[in-house]
Amino acid sequence: MVCTIGNLFHDGLSYTFKQCDLVEKTEFIEPSVVNGESGIRYLPFRREGRSGDTPCWAGINNYGVAFVAADAYTNREYQITDEWKQQIFSEYEKIISSYRTAKDAAKAMTNFYMTGFPAPDIVHITDANIAIFIEYTPAGPELIGSWERTDGFFASTNHFRMLPDAIEYDKDHSTYLRLERAEAILQSKPEIEGIAAALRDQYYGQTSLSICRVADNPPQYHTQANVVFMTDGKRVDCGYILNGSPRENLYEIRPDVFDTSIVIKGEKSFDKEDTPLVALSTNL
Repeated sequence: MVCTIGNLFHDGLSYTFKQCDLVEKTEFIEPSVVNGESGIRYLPFRREGRSGDTPCWAGINNYGVAFVAADAYTNREYQITDEWKQQIFSEYEKIISSYRTAKDAAKAMTNFYMTGFPAPDIVHITDANIAIFIEYTPAGPELIGSWERTDGFFASTNHFRMLPDAIEYDKDHSTYLRLERAEAILQSKPEIEGIAAALRDQYYGQTSLSICRVADNPPQYHTQANVVFMTDGKRVDCGYILNGSPRENLYEIRPDVFDTSIVIKGEKSFDKEDTPLVALSTNL
């Protein structure tokens, strides 16, 4: 998955987002709430896989624990079997099906990497209080890099910032250009409007270099789905687009996903049928 992912804290709320870019046209599946472990309920976002499976590419649970992930591009190539691919998507889903805090989920994900996962990876695990960004490489000597944030914002695309062997600019400059744009937009608008603007951004035109990617010379990566989660740890809202881009489609907005009937705190309190995520579609 070639993606733009990140998290932003604003006005007592935690936002987590992902723009999903793939080469092959892929069917993204409408999400529904399912039961996890020990009273956990979660909302997995799935897509059709090449082998008939439906891997979970993002998600959140009723405790506000969310994950978004991205492929990590390096200067060396790695071979990964279908079994390992299925395993890592299973581990992603466990983040939201099995854990009530981002810290516990991040610890479990790190432990999984250390079992010998054979390819580099990037994952962002969040809840209402903390955002944990993890980079992993099997090459060493340092296998894991991790940052934690409790305020502000953090964005990532497909190259390492902490670990060595990040893909060089001249081999894949799209990942660098997309990150530069995402950070610039969120720096100027550190709120939900900034996330909306970043996910729609085509500063480099209708090409695969922009955040909202277009395959101007197929086959290329192009934007096929995205999701934005919002929580204060009590209530969860989400907005998403499946099988399209935010340049051409309106977001599906789901307030109070787990039906808590709780009004989120903060200066911008709102009713059950209202949510700050309506800002996602205001620029269309």
